[in-house]
This record gives sequence, C-alpha cells and structure tokens, in this order.
Amino acid sequence: MPMRREPSSLLRLFSALALCATLGACNEATLAGQGPISDDPAIRHPIVVGKGLATLDILPGGGPGGLTDRQLADVQSFALEWRARGRGPLVLQVPQGGADSSKTRAALPTVRAALAGAGVPSRSIRQSRYVAEGPEHLAPLRLAFPVIEARVPHPCGEWPDDGGGTGQVNENLAYENFGCASQQNLAAMVDDPEDFIRPRPETPADAARRATVMGKYRKGESTNTTYPDSTIKISDVGN
Repeated sequence: MPMRREPSSLLRLFSALALCATLGACNEATLAGQGPISDDPAIRHPIVVGKGLATLDILPGGGPGGLTDRQLADVQSFALEWRARGRGPLVLQVPQGGADSSKTRAALPTVRAALAGAGVPSRSIRQSRYVAEGPEHLAPLRLAFPVIEARVPHPCGEWPDDGGGTGQVNENLAYENFGCASQQNLAAMVDDPEDFIRPRPETPADAARRATVMGKYRKGESTNTTYPDSTIKISDVGN
C-alpha cells in the first residue's frame, strides 16, 4: 500500500522546497553580482528584438502630381524598405484639417502609384485619418509599417555607482555602463534583427574548387592559388 502523507506534511514539504529554491536564487544572484558573469556586456546590456515602426512624413504640394522629385524618390525608397523589412500592411495616414490638407489628398494617387511601381501590392496598403493639431498645422502625409527592431532595452549613460569607487577597483568589477554603447551600436548596425534570433544558413560549398584542390593534393602538387600579378597599382603620383 502506498504511503499516505498528511496534508500538514505535504504543506511542510512544499514550504521547504520553496525555501530552498528561494535561497538558491539569492545565492545565484549574489554570485552573478560578484563573479565575472556580471562584467559581460551581453548579460548586463542584452540586445532584445521587439516590435517597431518605420515612418515617413511628407508634405505634398509641389511638382507633378503633388510630389517633388525628392519626395517621389523617398516614397519609392520607403516602399523598397517595406518589401525588405515590413511585418504588416503599409498604412497611409491622411490628415484631417490643418493647412494644405486638400493638397495632401490630391497627392494620394501619385503616392499610391509610386508604391505600386516599387512593388507594393494594393492589398497591402491601408488608409486611415488623423486629426491635425490646428488649422495652421502643416500636417504631413504619414506612411508607416510595422517592423522588428533590435535594441538595448534601457538607455546608456546610467551611473548609479561611482565608477572610480574603491569597491569596484578592489573587486575588479566593471562599471555599470560598461559595454552599453557597444551593444547599442551593434544592435543598430545589424541589417536584419532576425540574425539575433537565429543564424543564417551556410552557403553551398564550392564543389569545383574542392575537386581541384583534392586533385592537386593527390598528385603531390601545391594546392595554393597562384595569381599572375598580385601587384596593385594605386596611383601614378611620384612615378
């Protein structure tokens, strides 16, 4: 017959397990605060991937169709960015009220045509309205679409402790802001934030080159690649 535990015994058992888990967590946090792990910028200032929003504001009113050449190029470039990074529909936010709102509405066909010409299908375009701040407000036509972004979840430049304090110096610990700017710059420089989530697949091996190298190796020949002229002439100055 299996042994039966009284409710009071089970309660004491769970309490003991919870206490052990709590003590273990405190011990781990203490070790992390004193050990070399706390000095790792990737742990102290982690890069996280989250939702973001790409936006473009334009003030129509000039050029053919209501857009200048620069504005037209900006819309086309924004469309290409949507194709590369977009995580949802591309929204056209049209101002309601404000100065020159009629010119903004008149430029909508030109904007839609520019988006279509850059490869944005009409089913992926949504249109909404927002209220201008006042009758004199030059409210822009806003283009926006959701993206994913990589960033450090807190601002850099925080100094809660004295960076030259004797505690950090004696214990050889890094200051609080150490590595934050490097992590923030890395997050900004990576072209695709999904690279932080999973690696990209390797490109196929060069089978032809591998066969050539293996053939030379079997014959006892040098496998080095030889170039007829490796000298690069940079300039004629001084010659």
